[in-house]
Amino acid sequence: MRLRRSTVEHPFATLKYRIFAHPRFLLRGRNGAQTEMSLAVLAYNLKRMINVLGGRRFSLALATS
Repeated sequence: MRLRRSTVEHPFATLKYRIFAHPRFLLRGRNGAQTEMSLAVLAYNLKRMINVLGGRRFSLALATS
C-alpha cells in the first residue's frame, strides 16, 4: 500500500499544483471542468512520455502511430 501511494502521489500533487493553485477552473459547468481537467491530464502524460522516452523516440512513436 505504501509503494502504491508513493507512486501515484507525485502526479496528483503536480496536477493539484498546476490546476488547483488557481481556485477555480476557467471553464464553467461540469462539462467545461471535465474538459479542462482532461486537457491538464493529457498535457501531464505527454510531458512524462517525452521525459521517459526522450525527444527522438517520442517523435518516432508519434510518427509511426
